Amino acid sequence: MKPYFLLVLLGSIFLLSACNTKKLLVSGPAPIYSDSEIVQSLEDRNVSWDWLISKAGINIDSPSEKVGGTMYLRMKQDSVIWVMVKKFGVEAVRAQLTPDSFQIIYRLDRSFDEGRIEDLMYHYKLDLGFEDMQQMMFGNVMLPDSAHTKVKQTESEHLVSGVSGDLKMTYSLDPYHLLLNRIVINDSRNRNVDIEYLDYREVEDFGKIPFERRYILPYSEDETASLKLEFKDFEINKPRAIKFSIPSHYEKL
Repeated sequence: MKPYFLLVLLGSIFLLSACNTKKLLVSGPAPIYSDSEIVQSLEDRNVSWDWLISKAGINIDSPSEKVGGTMYLRMKQDSVIWVMVKKFGVEAVRAQLTPDSFQIIYRLDRSFDEGRIEDLMYHYKLDLGFEDMQQMMFGNVMLPDSAHTKVKQTESEHLVSGVSGDLKMTYSLDPYHLLLNRIVINDSRNRNVDIEYLDYREVEDFGKIPFERRYILPYSEDETASLKLEFKDFEINKPRAIKFSIPSHYEKL
């Protein structure tokens, strides 16, 4: 796999994992919430959906490259994840993932890769199934095990920490509105994904969605990379055609 697509994939997995606001103009003491209300606010985020269509500006800063472009995402629940990335207006990467398989086209190199979805997850040490990936990409929060959830309230933020499988998660919520500002996810290899959410806007029938997200992602054993997404379009439950074919003259990696 190429590092560029790895960052796009990781960014896509977490790109819709929270709702947030810009810093709101508030005064006076924050409302008083119980610990159970704070935890419930995470659960209340999860909604039913069928389609997701989005477009975002993307900027990557990694040890191997600095690049900007545009990412397009189309996703049908339980069926397919489709990602396309353009650099300087030219398509660079196109990928399609299904519950059983993945295919990735590298246009600039005229090459492609394909295989089983479980091999892709193993290669990147991702403790996720296809359904988990889709839910996180849509924005439904991975809920921690209630038996191991802890809440810490302060004047500036409320912290919810817990575990889900092999993942440890810490959520930082705005104390006034219980909106998620940040999440840090630690995996079984002690790697962290640190995500910040900014510039929320109203999406019809689905509330406020953050249109800017910033990530610090694992790149190697001792290096990290940063990823910034700025969304331009965001549509829910509006089906679109998905086209994917590998040119016969492309070389398999």
